[in-house]
Amino acid sequence: MAPTSGSTDPLARVLFLAVDAGDKDLILEWAREGVLPTFRSLYETCAIAPTRNPVGFFVGAVWPSFWTGLSPEKHGRYCFSQLRTGTYDHYDVDPRDTRGQPFWEALSERGRRVAILDVPKTVPSKGVNGVHVVDWGTHDPELDFCTSPESLASDLEARFGVHPVDLCDDFMKHHPKDYASLRDALVTGAARKADLFEHILRQGRWDLFMAVFAESHCVGHHCWHLHDPKHPRHDRGDAGSVGDPMRDVYRAIDASLGRLLALASPETTVFVLASHGMGPHYDGTFLLGKMLRALYELPAAPAGKRAVARVLESVWYALPGGVRSSLRGVRGKTKQALGVAASTPELSDRLCFATPNNDVYGGIRVNLVGREPQGRIRPGEEYDAFCRELEADLKAFLNLDTGRPLVRNVLRTADIYGGEHVRDLPDILVEWDRDSPISRISSPKTGVIEEVFPGRRTGDHKPEGLLFARGPGIAPGRLDEPIDIERMAPTVAARLGVKLPGTDARPVAELSSPPRSAAAS
Repeated sequence: MAPTSGSTDPLARVLFLAVDAGDKDLILEWAREGVLPTFRSLYETCAIAPTRNPVGFFVGAVWPSFWTGLSPEKHGRYCFSQLRTGTYDHYDVDPRDTRGQPFWEALSERGRRVAILDVPKTVPSKGVNGVHVVDWGTHDPELDFCTSPESLASDLEARFGVHPVDLCDDFMKHHPKDYASLRDALVTGAARKADLFEHILRQGRWDLFMAVFAESHCVGHHCWHLHDPKHPRHDRGDAGSVGDPMRDVYRAIDASLGRLLALASPETTVFVLASHGMGPHYDGTFLLGKMLRALYELPAAPAGKRAVARVLESVWYALPGGVRSSLRGVRGKTKQALGVAASTPELSDRLCFATPNNDVYGGIRVNLVGREPQGRIRPGEEYDAFCRELEADLKAFLNLDTGRPLVRNVLRTADIYGGEHVRDLPDILVEWDRDSPISRISSPKTGVIEEVFPGRRTGDHKPEGLLFARGPGIAPGRLDEPIDIERMAPTVAARLGVKLPGTDARPVAELSSPPRSAAAS
């Protein structure tokens, strides 16, 4: 039975709310200006710290790292499409591919009652002590809306319907200039999501109630150019008629957060997380394949095969996420049968090749003897020498529109991450200079390479997030050090008196001491 209004039991001992891809700089700016009153109150009353997401993989790995307490080489998830080690084939990643246990399952096993709502990139935790809602209103959902227990899904859909935006890319494909409709749908979605969250929160006696708003993610990708007058796609007419959809959606999320936080009691520990940031979509990843081919004078795939591959990819990504999930394996077999799979000479004949890693950091795989089927570079001294040459070649590129170096840094993944699964990650990570648009580049070895970014998204991610925390024993003020996102799982568990197994991350001392009511286990 849920507590009555006169009960002293809090609705939740830990109330964890998150804003997916909520940009910390915009949040702090608009909080100071009074545009976001809930965030302003959090800023004035909470412990505050930036969060640090996995280097090079903070776009695809942030949420799996959050809920497993593991780094990317351990949980294995960093992009929507990844190279299958030992082949030249890429496969579409499914949430079920992630290694590691969601930390709320460990809490559930120790008798803690949990409600987990729309945490991205998860699958329903069967037999959970509480409820788990997956992909009701997440960004780029990978499954059809589903729940644990299964019967909950039909009840929630009957009460609250569906989120007004399923895939925001599809929404804008059908309404390419209708930013006002996207804005209005996301504002409605944030309010409807708060209704759903409040409905479950009021059932009460949760040890952990965790819920994520994703409307900020969609609006950041598609409406950054309306917010940013310096963006090359900024249109004064559109901005004048529509306004700033990002500001409007952030205000709607702020209001929804305020509704939920108003239900917290003084005994409740509150965490509010902005997972990772958003800024202009300036990067050179879409040029990386051309750069590598030009550097090492290797031919592109035959035009006919490239055309077939493009058609297959466009059809594939037009399918709903749930359909793509049910057809796992079919895509690769179809491409192989048509002779356009990644295992064609397009990749096997190269010294190295670009491999998917979202867009913010370019990913490069060295064609290594003993690991790739037709390896060209031998491990050891030859590999090291090639990586040094590749780094120098990449750093020689200039952005011709600015005269500045195209690449800020070239990182070897094995210098950052370790363990047996590091071989499943790209070998090289390319950090672009993202201060300006990239379309015309040049190096002494390649000459000019020119192409305009073909994507619809005008905003993309920044690495840092932001955490607010308050509750018994938590002192307000800024923490001394950024918090690695992997540390959030053991921190929340410790707050509930549970030592989390299976993670190397340590709880954050300033935030993890459990109140006296939490029994250690």
